[in-house]
Amino acid sequence: MSTPDDVAKEVIDQAAADKAVADKASADQATTDKAAADKAAANQAAADKAAADKAVSDKAAADQAAADKASADKASADKVAADKAAADKVVADLTGERDILKTERDTLKTERDALKAEVEKMEKLTGKAAKPPAAGGGGEKKLTADEWLAEELKKGK
Repeated sequence: MSTPDDVAKEVIDQAAADKAVADKASADQATTDKAAADKAAANQAAADKAAADKAVSDKAAADQAAADKASADKASADKVAADKAAADKVVADLTGERDILKTERDTLKTERDALKAEVEKMEKLTGKAAKPPAAGGGGEKKLTADEWLAEELKKGK
């Protein structure tokens, strides 16, 4: 049979063995907890990096969109300016043509007035209103204006 010392020793040994098992379980739990915490930290770091990468990507996309919009706005403004310049040139060209036509018209009016004065002078010289062939005058003959004028001058002498 066992002696009380042997029983006490067995109880102490059993308690020591239980404590060792409990210590090992506690150490295993701590290791598991540390591994879980490390994994959670790694996952959080990966999530933070992904979020930072996404933020950088989003900023780059926003910057590119802003640059594209600015480029499109500049192209639109350049087109408006070019269209305005073209319209201004057309207006300037038409104004120049109008001024030339006005000058030609004024010159023709001056020539007409000079011819009218000459006709009036001839009427005074011949004593009658002479009608050139173009105005239905010239008699039965079909004379050119120069021929008619020569005949009228002969009559006046």
